[in-house]
Amino acid sequence: MSSAGPISARVPPITASGGETWEVACSQTEVQAPLEQFLEVTNLLLEQVQLNSTHLFRADILTDTSSNLETLADKEARCRSTAGTDEAKAPPTIEGFELHRTVVRRLIPRKPQLDKPLEQSCFIYHDTASGPDSTKKQALVVYYPHCTSSDAMPWYHPKVQGLAYLYANPSTVEATGIPSATLSIHYLPFPDTASPLPDRLTRTFQSLLKTMIRLLKLPSKTKSPAQYPGDSRHPNGNTDSTTPTITTISLTPSSLKDTILPQHTVQNTYTRLKHTYAADLISRWIEKTEPSKHVFEDISIAAFLIELWGSMYGSQSTFNLVAGFVDIACGNGVLVYVLISEGWRGWGFDARRRKTWDVLGREVAACLHEKLCIPRPFSHCVAGGEFTGLDTHDGTFALGTFIISNHADELTCWTPILATLSDGERPLPFLAIPCCSHALDGSRRRYTLKEVAESLKETDGVGETGGGEKKEEEEITQPAAGDLKAMRAAKQKANAHGDDKSMYACLTRKTAALAQEMGMDVELTLMRIPSTRNIGIVGNRKEAYKVENDKKQLNTGMNGLSLADDTAKTAEKVQNLLDREFASLGGVNSAGRTWIDKAKKLHRGQGRGKVNLNGPIK
Repeated sequence: MSSAGPISARVPPITASGGETWEVACSQTEVQAPLEQFLEVTNLLLEQVQLNSTHLFRADILTDTSSNLETLADKEARCRSTAGTDEAKAPPTIEGFELHRTVVRRLIPRKPQLDKPLEQSCFIYHDTASGPDSTKKQALVVYYPHCTSSDAMPWYHPKVQGLAYLYANPSTVEATGIPSATLSIHYLPFPDTASPLPDRLTRTFQSLLKTMIRLLKLPSKTKSPAQYPGDSRHPNGNTDSTTPTITTISLTPSSLKDTILPQHTVQNTYTRLKHTYAADLISRWIEKTEPSKHVFEDISIAAFLIELWGSMYGSQSTFNLVAGFVDIACGNGVLVYVLISEGWRGWGFDARRRKTWDVLGREVAACLHEKLCIPRPFSHCVAGGEFTGLDTHDGTFALGTFIISNHADELTCWTPILATLSDGERPLPFLAIPCCSHALDGSRRRYTLKEVAESLKETDGVGETGGGEKKEEEEITQPAAGDLKAMRAAKQKANAHGDDKSMYACLTRKTAALAQEMGMDVELTLMRIPSTRNIGIVGNRKEAYKVENDKKQLNTGMNGLSLADDTAKTAEKVQNLLDREFASLGGVNSAGRTWIDKAKKLHRGQGRGKVNLNGPIK
């Protein structure tokens, strides 16, 4: 890693107070990166410690004297929670450097049953010897683990008392104008640290240096405060007078991460649930689909819902009394299984029974039902005796029920409508995770931004009379056939939610727009699940705080229907929405018959990708 010649001749030593002797582990000369970029990468590695070790889940920032990073307290205050802190170690005095910033973080391992979390104090120093010339400035980043012996050090952390990155001897390269510096890693050994260093420790230091150099070669991603409206460290709020709408809000991961719940609370619950349920579910899997993806995805969604409901209702007992959940299009039933096993009251249904239901236990199997959903507006389209022997459901649920719509496909856009039909005064809260795009009659449909704007009556500049058809054609333009490079780039852009005109982006916006049209409070968040279809739409979350006291006496059975009378205003909204959406589908009668025919095919195991793997129900 280091160039020829003695390391000590090329790297200035670190001289600390208290007689600490720092050793040089490895170094790299002629690293072309300005000091500002070195500090930017340091910020990145402080938060995203998993870039340095696959054994780590994340780093929780406990304190930051510069307020550059969002701490646990900041995140939990934003999401109505509380956080603990830890005090930093006393910073050492380094000859030629002055302390500029202190950060305390907690390293969270991926497998807490094997390793414990570890606190670290991180000190960032700027040198005092280079004078006013900023192009010659040096910097030192020192990490002190809160651990007193090598034996107590977790596996994922180098067995040393301290670790430091030194950015030294910068000089401007005339050809590029970019400073070229020496980057080195130093360590403070324990008394029992072997000399020479063990091979594993040497490889660890070299890997840390390689990661830093690789990140320094990437384009600078320094974000201005304007990119983080509302909170200078987070892209969720809004400090200016322009409020993003459903048609303009960014769907990129950086904009939607942790907008509703702090990352660490969901990940902690996910880790616990994975340790409790994953191995057992995978061992009992009897479907032909890949078990690990479905199991880990549903466990992750369960972790999100458990934390969400905790913040909404205050306690599990309150949720079970005033709410409960229903998982529409519940599929294999794993999500329902995990939630019920954790003590949350609810049920689920799907058009077809799954083999997995039989291995989830009697208690859970009793809460999973084979039902065809025929939404209430289509009830008059059902011919007499058409569903003899089949159980149907009109999509209206008991007051307060929380609707889960996870990759519900045909029911995705129906989710906010069903929530409103169930309670016209206060539409039910829901979580929808869109996947495949369908119209309200169940047929495949690719929505456009124009149609999203029509739902919000925001057509200005989106699609005007006379140019609307051409505009719509432009919105769904695909790369030319055979242009593999362009097709690959388009797919990557869509998977990263950077293409606002992609089918998934428009489906997500359409579902959120329908909810807003119903007068619901809508929030978008990035779901940390192993899927590119990972945007969650949460509706009416904040209403739970308002209605909790009103509904504490409710104790309705989950299979009973308790339908409130729609207010005139809400009924009018629903009717106007349905009239507009059904107009392009041939009217309500035509849409209803299309829906019913497709529902019967779904029940027979026809007409949808992966669910056909087991063939039709016998």
